[in-house]
Amino acid sequence: MKAYKVDHPTGVYDMTPALIGLIDLAGAETFPGTLFKMAHAMTGCGHLTAFAFDRDADPLVLIAENAGQRPVARDVANHYRSTYWRHDLANQVMAGTPTSGSATWCIRTRASEIKHSDYRSACYTSVGLGDRICIAGASANRTIRINLYRSGGNAFSDSDEALIARGADMLLALIGRHARDARAAQRGPAQDVRARLLRVAPVLSTREADVCAGIMEGLTSEGIALRLDIGINTVLTYRKRAYARLGISSQNELLRLVMD
Repeated sequence: MKAYKVDHPTGVYDMTPALIGLIDLAGAETFPGTLFKMAHAMTGCGHLTAFAFDRDADPLVLIAENAGQRPVARDVANHYRSTYWRHDLANQVMAGTPTSGSATWCIRTRASEIKHSDYRSACYTSVGLGDRICIAGASANRTIRINLYRSGGNAFSDSDEALIARGADMLLALIGRHARDARAAQRGPAQDVRARLLRVAPVLSTREADVCAGIMEGLTSEGIALRLDIGINTVLTYRKRAYARLGISSQNELLRLVMD
């Protein structure tokens, strides 16, 4: 593994103009795909993922895109989030890093360096990946990691790595803004659902109502966590408490309670 803090040089580099062009797309459904196409064209990456880390909770998947006909990046990202993220060698670098400040890291990891065989297989070799460049830094009081992958026989060059490192701060800022704008865009309809929920179930706490409103809208636990800016385990705790207060045990029972 190779890891170093990214300097913050002045000046405009090759990746910057293209990234600036994505600012207006932040928060839109087309942002992840457009960002991946740009990164693929400039760095040759075959997969692009981004995660938000909040304390010791399972990370949130912000972006998962890949080249080819099969959308495998999302499945790999979900396996990583739910099972394997604790085995990521980048954790050794990021341990103790505050979720505020200006430090940006570039962390290079090859599949051959990963000792945990299940993690190596599920997130690298089973989908033909062998080389990863991870950009990590703080944004909005959480840590964001952006991962660009290439296949085992087509590793990133030193110039690819330098280009990615130079665009690291802009990449982190863009994806942080995308996560915030996407979350804000989801809040409008949720307020109507939440208001109806509270009329029927005033015993719920504020966060319990927020989580139940998300469930009623059909959001996954991951989607609710992203909207509320909390960890997935916290979402599950609020759901359990809310169901106990209401004397129910499922999404269908929640919907019947509110809609009848």
